[in-house]
Amino acid sequence: MCNNCIFISFNTDMKLTKSLLLLFILGFFGCVKPEDPVTTCSTDNLLDSFTTQDGLEVFIYENGELYIQEEANCVFETLYFNPSQLANSYKFSSTDTLLIAGSTLFPVKNNYLEDFESGTSINDLFVASVSDTGLYWTSFTLQSPEVLTVDDYVTLRKCILNGSCTFKDNKIEFSEDPVDATNRVFKFSSVAPTEEMVTAKASISSQLNYFTQTSEVWFQADYYIESGMPFSLVDFESGYFAQSPGPRVVIKNGKLAMENKFGAKILHENTTNTTVPTNNWFTIKVHIKYNSKDTGLIELWQDGEELISTSGISLPLSNAIQDILEVGVTATPEGCVLYMDNIRISENPF
Repeated sequence: MCNNCIFISFNTDMKLTKSLLLLFILGFFGCVKPEDPVTTCSTDNLLDSFTTQDGLEVFIYENGELYIQEEANCVFETLYFNPSQLANSYKFSSTDTLLIAGSTLFPVKNNYLEDFESGTSINDLFVASVSDTGLYWTSFTLQSPEVLTVDDYVTLRKCILNGSCTFKDNKIEFSEDPVDATNRVFKFSSVAPTEEMVTAKASISSQLNYFTQTSEVWFQADYYIESGMPFSLVDFESGYFAQSPGPRVVIKNGKLAMENKFGAKILHENTTNTTVPTNNWFTIKVHIKYNSKDTGLIELWQDGEELISTSGISLPLSNAIQDILEVGVTATPEGCVLYMDNIRISENPF
């Protein structure tokens, strides 16, 4: 059994269940607000500034602090990231980048293929120790009406992995291919969220990536939607920052699109006539060249057809690290069942 799987309460557990203003911009870490707000937000030591869809001016500084320009005052809101955590989370050598997890060093994995052919239970899928060199996934999230809060789904995840409980309404599991009985795939099942929930999800994730400014990531996977229609299918996240911001593949008006889950939340829409099929396998391919300015690159294909190719912001901040890959039903407004196979992530084109 996977009694000590790593990262069970690491970065992804900062996600919240209720929607508030600036959901994907602000975190809620109990920071003490400085007294005597100044009149205008300074440009000294500024990492980035932008205006939200609601017209709020946001300023993020090198010390990690985030401020909002509110009429005549520059008001502190939160610590958006911890510079010390960023500086002390990795060890570098001439050949390796190592994630520091307590007293253990884990090599990052920017190149990996998952075909779900090995393993007999989900416990066999997740990294439990540094000796699990053939494994990539570090966590999963089941958010549902029966598992509403972060504490709820962390507790559920832990007890599922140690064998003391089983799934509730949402579920992840190895499965027979719905088309080819000789092929093993992975199945994600989610019920619909209730009215007080922002979303439901059933997903797996890895926190072993290390992509930074000017890095390039290539992603590909096969998808089969059996019922319902999820909102997002894969998220490329920066877990050291509030709300784990980053680009993600979404379904908008029945078509694939790319959305920046940060800042002004830019949506890159698919203007082709190609829609997302149901009860049929299709392949998604993504290429991102990370940049916090307009010189980033975002490309998206479906079954070999290019749907989006555009330049633009693709990294939340210049110092951001895309360390998390989350796949499956990463967000859904309705009940759905999704299968995945042949997940591939790489630093190089394929």
